[in-house]
Amino acid sequence: MNKNAIAPVKKQLELYIAQGNPYWNISPETATYIVSLLNTYKPMRVLEIGTSIGYSAICIGEALAAWGGTLVTIESHEERFSLAQKNIEDSTLENIIQVKGHAPEILKNIDGSFDLCFFDATKYEHLSYFNALKERINPHGIIITDNMLSHENELAEYKKTVEDDPQFESELVDVGTGLLVSHKIEKQ
Repeated sequence: MNKNAIAPVKKQLELYIAQGNPYWNISPETATYIVSLLNTYKPMRVLEIGTSIGYSAICIGEALAAWGGTLVTIESHEERFSLAQKNIEDSTLENIIQVKGHAPEILKNIDGSFDLCFFDATKYEHLSYFNALKERINPHGIIITDNMLSHENELAEYKKTVEDDPQFESELVDVGTGLLVSHKIEKQ
């Protein structure tokens, strides 16, 4: 990893976001909030569903590199996957594992558990992500879900399901397009 290579890639992507953001990257404000959570909890293994063109992956990967953490990021769209691949390569981050595929179909092929998951993909599939991953989140792990305010109606059933699950305590955070931050509590 070349730390000097990361900033120009992030700056270029932030400029792209400011100029219209056609690939639906998270906002720099959202990235800052997520990185602050990462720095607080220091997760070792993170899963992102919805790489887009790599802005969030680069922000997360850069934070994780400080303590040797790894990011697995999934993207199904060919063009976004390729653009993310180039951006991640240009960043020189080596702790990001890109997976191409449709998350509900390939999650079973990704082994292991996670300390943190970030959901930012097809909204009507969020329940399938949650159901596939809730037992694979380590105790005290976190699920961060984007677009909770901007897509409130589409995510209402997801939000209710997560909030009703006794394994999780959730908080709606008014950052960017809205984040649901769900902490997995230890079973009694």
